[in-house]
Amino acid sequence: MSDLVEKFGQHIDKKIARNPETARKELLFGYRAFDLKLKYAPDKRLSPSRRLLADICMKEHIRSFANAGNSALVSVFLPCEIVRAFGMSTIFAEGFSGYMTGAYAEKAFVEAAENAGIAETYCSYHKILMGAAFSGVLPKPKFIINTSLICDANNLTFRALADYYKVPQFYVDVPITADGDSIDYVAGQLREMTAFIEDNTGKKLDMDVLKQYAYRTKETLDNFRECLELKRNVTIPNDITSEMYEVFLTHPLLGTEDTLKYSRMLRDELKAAPKKSGIRLLWMHTIPYFQAPLRDRLNFNDKCQIVGCDMNIENLIDTDPEKPYESMAKRLVESGFNGSSENRIEMSLRAARELDVDGVIYFCHWGCKQTMGAAVNAKRHLEENGFPTLILNGDGGDRRNTSDGQILTRLDAFIEMLEDMKK
Repeated sequence: MSDLVEKFGQHIDKKIARNPETARKELLFGYRAFDLKLKYAPDKRLSPSRRLLADICMKEHIRSFANAGNSALVSVFLPCEIVRAFGMSTIFAEGFSGYMTGAYAEKAFVEAAENAGIAETYCSYHKILMGAAFSGVLPKPKFIINTSLICDANNLTFRALADYYKVPQFYVDVPITADGDSIDYVAGQLREMTAFIEDNTGKKLDMDVLKQYAYRTKETLDNFRECLELKRNVTIPNDITSEMYEVFLTHPLLGTEDTLKYSRMLRDELKAAPKKSGIRLLWMHTIPYFQAPLRDRLNFNDKCQIVGCDMNIENLIDTDPEKPYESMAKRLVESGFNGSSENRIEMSLRAARELDVDGVIYFCHWGCKQTMGAAVNAKRHLEENGFPTLILNGDGGDRRNTSDGQILTRLDAFIEMLEDMKK
């Protein structure tokens, strides 16, 4: 299957420069074909909840890519219940680019962005997104909304794409101080964001619909927090792709009926799961799910597996559905990723303790200055508190910036060390 997909990507690569509209149609054809495979021939090693997860994410990617004109281009941490209450889909860099990489189609998009003047050292997720826009493969969205939270590229990519597409942009500024004043300030901006969407869609927000999303968000977050507690003592079949898929559900798809269904299914599976065994890892940052060494060592392996990712833990905050704006603002302001890198490190330390992991993998994604800059501090603090930490350098989007040999050598040595410590 991987050889077939790689040939498909090479075919698309040649089409992008010559005929971007054809490339887009053929990409959508490929995604729809794979969606049929997910439905009729799923990976039997995946649990029912993980199969549902893959299907939810694929359908959202197809829906937003096929109908970009009714989609909002957003940053990953934006609370999207408001957008979805208007019946719109979302496109975000990490998700969109991940699917392009999954189709072996990222190379042409990276080159299109770099040819337009984007630095080689820029975040690959954002380069792929910008290259898809500049090449004409990604049609213009309805509008762009992004936050200031954590990612430096947010402040550059979305401004550049708003200028390129000539579409309106709304910016949500998140103060680094986690207090009531900051929550009120961000809640006020989210109300302004609602007015922005109303102006650009010609529709009025139905508050009852927004509250339905808020109630589903609360139950979903409650379920995910319970899942975190349950994972401490059990093991379920897992793969690194599913950990990346979960970013869709813990962020832009939060509040949807599908996400709520998934959270219930995952909780019930964990309740019935066997007791934990093997080496247990916490992953920090995005995951290069396509890399063979990681897949070989960590997919469906009872002897060593990832039991959590900090990107799916950072916003598990109790909310009040009767105050949807304040609740969404609270998720941003009290996010484990808001403020200094020490906040993220402390959040990950708490998660490592709660999940009872044996070690932590800290992934320095190409172009992400935040993770690279905090790597040494994270390793030192986590190890001082009893959690051996491996820093891996790589790229979650562009295969050309990865080294399978180096990853394999370092990962195997780390796992062997943890096994010896566990004995």
